[in-house]
Amino acid sequence: MQETLFEVFECSLALAAGVLGDVFPCLALADDPDLPTLHDYALRAMERILQLNSIACRESALHGLGHWQRDYSEKVTQIIDRLCEAHSKADLRLLAYAQSARCGCVL
Repeated sequence: MQETLFEVFECSLALAAGVLGDVFPCLALADDPDLPTLHDYALRAMERILQLNSIACRESALHGLGHWQRDYSEKVTQIIDRLCEAHSKADLRLLAYAQSARCGCVL
């Protein structure tokens, strides 16, 4: 069994952050006229979370972005590419997870 970053940083923050990416997509119903705006703000929020100095929060944001990749592939790719460029010396496991999220491969 592969160890995840959450297992390395066992804490309540990691547990709480871990589910954030799973519930974020449930922001509005498909026919909501504000849906594009809400999704834009959600993507911006996930990008800002990537700037926090918490590996658990960053992993959570990457997880959420991985779920959004199918519908927003260009934006997700740009966000993740900016993270990888700005934090090229980050934990290698986080950078590997970023590449997985970039193609929507998150569990």
